[in-house]
Amino acid sequence: MSLPSTNSNCTFESFVQELPPKYKDSALEFKAFCRGRKIKTVEQLLGLVLQYCGIDLVLREVAGNFTLLEERISDTAIHNRLKACVPWVKAMLQEMMGALIGPLISAWPASNLRL
Repeated sequence: MSLPSTNSNCTFESFVQELPPKYKDSALEFKAFCRGRKIKTVEQLLGLVLQYCGIDLVLREVAGNFTLLEERISDTAIHNRLKACVPWVKAMLQEMMGALIGPLISAWPASNLRL
């Protein structure tokens, strides 16, 4: 497995600039990020969310990328962390997109979100 592209770091940093100013606090508030063990920062957690939901990597690829760059982690651990992120991501989307995203999110029951 080859290392992920370094160009993606610049893209990720510019993406983070567009997030709401208190996205780190909201991650703690929604319990998406509780403690830093293997995933040490909110940015690392957000990167995992984007790999899985954004560029559609499977859990094993997400876990493999994290293992290459940081520390060994299982795909089951990634799955559990991503499940905890659903309310946080919904709240960020509602804050960023306002009334536009509200009807879409409320139409998706949590049971339909496949993580």
